This record gives sequence, structure tokens and C-alpha cells, in this order.
Amino acid sequence: MSDGHPSDEERAARLARQRKAWNEAHPTYYAEYRERNREDIRRKNRERERDRAQRAREEKARRQKQIDRAKAWAKEHPEERQQARERYKQKHLEAYKQAQRDYYYRNREAIAERRRAREAADPEKANEARRRAVERAREAGRDSTWSPTPDQRATYRERENAARRQARRRARAGLPERQLHRVHAPERRHNDAAADAFFAQKRTGEDIARIRNQDEPTSPDLVHAWQERSENRRVAREILAIADQYFADHEVELRARVAEVSRARFRGGMLPLDVYTEPRRHALEFASRGYLRANAASPTSSLTIFRWLTTDYAQRRPDMAL
Repeated sequence: MSDGHPSDEERAARLARQRKAWNEAHPTYYAEYRERNREDIRRKNRERERDRAQRAREEKARRQKQIDRAKAWAKEHPEERQQARERYKQKHLEAYKQAQRDYYYRNREAIAERRRAREAADPEKANEARRRAVERAREAGRDSTWSPTPDQRATYRERENAARRQARRRARAGLPERQLHRVHAPERRHNDAAADAFFAQKRTGEDIARIRNQDEPTSPDLVHAWQERSENRRVAREILAIADQYFADHEVELRARVAEVSRARFRGGMLPLDVYTEPRRHALEFASRGYLRANAASPTSSLTIFRWLTTDYAQRRPDMAL
């Protein structure tokens, strides 16, 4: 400026440089402050969370009140409601279609259940609706009798079999089921922008100190324990895969052997073997031969092994009908 006084931008830049220099000179100040005032910080966080929860409850109640008011108005004025919906549909056709698709994907199970209930309540009406749909398709020039070609059927069947095999492998490994969901373009753009902003932001001295504190090396004991668990799980997966294949190839022989031993034990006054788990246990013992870590796949080593051993219990019929 002409009078020699610094501008607002210069003053802000100078304060930022001073703040950065102070933070770099005292990298542990904020961590020590949090340690000294931990209880006070927690109390303020609890109060802030209570206030946030109260505001959320009030906002939810307000929105519910508006929804109830809108439902009451729509019930009293059905024609005006239908006209308003048509105006919105004509003005925002793409948004309306997208909202319809989103609603279907969020509630498709409930929609299918309601459809099955309607069809069960009035089968004749459901058949009539199907006939009308076929007539509309024929009038529109669409082939309502389309069926996939043999090559298409083979492709679909192979995809379904691959998906089932993958689901079985994940279940044997103790992994959760794969859950996919639709992500539309606006949400993807929002996620990309949030990721770019996160990685492009400048780190303060406090952030750098926190990151440095997180980079402390893991203790050798923890690393060794993690390596042991990883190796045991790898061996267990290999043994379980071999046992599963061996059981599938020799199931009849294994069950016959267990039945013979059980009869001999019973004649000798001993309890018979468990015909549901004993054949699989023999397959597991066969698959464990030659492994130094065979105990990693023992019947009591993991929940995955136990579930595999007790697979036949799920197919067991009840002893008596109630």
C-alpha cells in the first residue's frame, strides 16, 4: 500500500509463516496438550456429541412431521397430488426415472415379496396381467417368446457355476459373502473429489507429528505372531482343499469304513462313531500327512475347520417329526 501498511493478504501470509514455524519448532505440543487435558477434551466431545444427537433427533422429528403433513394432504387431495407428480415427472424426467430405479434397488426384496403375495391371493388376476403384458409387447413389435441360444445358455451356466465356486471357496476360507452395490455417477464424482481433496491437502506440523508417531516400528514379537498365524492359515486352507477333494472322491468308501467300525464297537459294548463327522475327520487326517504344521488343521484349530467337519449336520433329518 502507498502508506506503508501491509495489506490483508500480506498480514495473513506473515501469520501463516509464523504459525508454521512455531508448529515445526514444537511438533509435540498438541499431543502433550491432549494428554494433559484428556478428560476435559472427552467431556467436551461428549457434550458436543449429545448436542449433535439432539439436533439430529429434532431434525428427524421435523422431517417426519413434514412427511406426515404431506401424506395427509395427498390423502385429502388425490387429484392435485397426481397432477403435481405428473408436472414434476415432465419437468425432471431423468431424475424421476433415476429415483424409480434407486427405489427398486433399495427395496427389490420387499417388492418381490409383495408381488408374490398379490399373485398368491389372486392367481387369475396375475395371469391376466401377464397376458396383457404379452399383448402389449406383441403390439409394440417386441418378441415376447425370446429365449437364449444354446451358446448363450452355456455362457450363463458357466458364469453361475463360477460364482457358486467362488462363494464356496470364500466360505471355506472363512471370508464373508461378497456384497456389491450400485454406485451412480454423482456418488462416484463425489467420492473422487473427496479423495483428491484428501491427498492434495497441506499437512500442518501437528499432522506431521501425528504421522511420525504412527510410523513406530512394530515389535518383533507381534511380527512373529502375525507370521505364525498367516502360515497356519495358509496351511489350513491347503489341507482343507485337499481334504474336500479327497472326501468327494472317496465318500462312499469312508462312510462304509466308519459304519463297519461303528458296528464292531457297538458289538464290543462301546459307543459307535459319529457317522456325520467321522468320515470327514478321516479325510482331514489323510490330507494332513506330510505337513509339518498339521495341527493347524485339527478339528479344534479354527471355526472354518469345524464348520467343514459338521457340514453333514445341516442336511441331517430330525430324529422325530413334531
